[in-house]
Amino acid sequence: MKLLRLAALTLLCSSYSFARNKDLEELQRALDARMDLIQANFDKQLGVLTESLRTVQNDTRHNAELIASMQESLSGAVTRSLTPVTGLSTRVDAMSEDTKALRDAMGDLAARLERMDAKMTDLKNQLQIMQSPPPAPTAPAGTAVPGQPGASNIPPMGMSAEKTYNDARRDQQTGNLDLAAQEYQQYLTYFPNTELAANAQYYLAEVSYTKGDYKAAADAFDAVLERYPNNPKTADAKYMKGMSLARDGQRTKAIGELRSLIQTNPSSEQARKATQALNDKRLFPSTASAGTRRSRD
Repeated sequence: MKLLRLAALTLLCSSYSFARNKDLEELQRALDARMDLIQANFDKQLGVLTESLRTVQNDTRHNAELIASMQESLSGAVTRSLTPVTGLSTRVDAMSEDTKALRDAMGDLAARLERMDAKMTDLKNQLQIMQSPPPAPTAPAGTAVPGQPGASNIPPMGMSAEKTYNDARRDQQTGNLDLAAQEYQQYLTYFPNTELAANAQYYLAEVSYTKGDYKAAADAFDAVLERYPNNPKTADAKYMKGMSLARDGQRTKAIGELRSLIQTNPSSEQARKATQALNDKRLFPSTASAGTRRSRD
């Protein structure tokens, strides 16, 4: 009887175990099918993403090549556009150098002409002395005061127009103003009718202006206008006379002088400087604006 029960129990357990294993197998098959489906969907989505990524990469590569081509084209266009400008800049630089060289050459030529004029003056003086020897002096040469009775304009022995003028210019440029003024005065005393006499008178006035003696400078610049009215220094002398009067406090006369210069030489550099001076409130505190309006009229 016990054996029968044990057999029945064993058979019951075996049946339950078989049923349980069958359920597990069905569950396993269902899980496998589900996993296969998920894997298939994943593979499909991955394929789509891979294709999209490949398309993006191709588009990016194409765009990069297009941008590189556009940059190269733009760079070439800019280079071609700038080539004329570069050439023009080179030509402008060359012209600037040529202009500077020409200016230097003109300065050298002007200096040579001044020296030649001084030499011609010395030759004329020597010829004059040879043709009309002066009477025997009653006093040491050069001690008489020019312009007074008995005065002689014949230069002392050893004095020449060239050396006197060149010495005066050198002393002025090196700051030895007192000696330069003396030498300019000697030049004007003994060589008043030479081509460089106007220059000497102008530079004599310039020395006084540099020293701050504006009244003497105004008188000396006025002497250029009175004695040598038609020479290259006329416009400069008129401008500097106006500036000297302004700095000496004679503002009404200064304004008249500067306005006259603007009217007679409206397109000159000196007229431009005169207009700027009339607008300078430090020189003309109360009349700068009025001076500008009238000068434009």
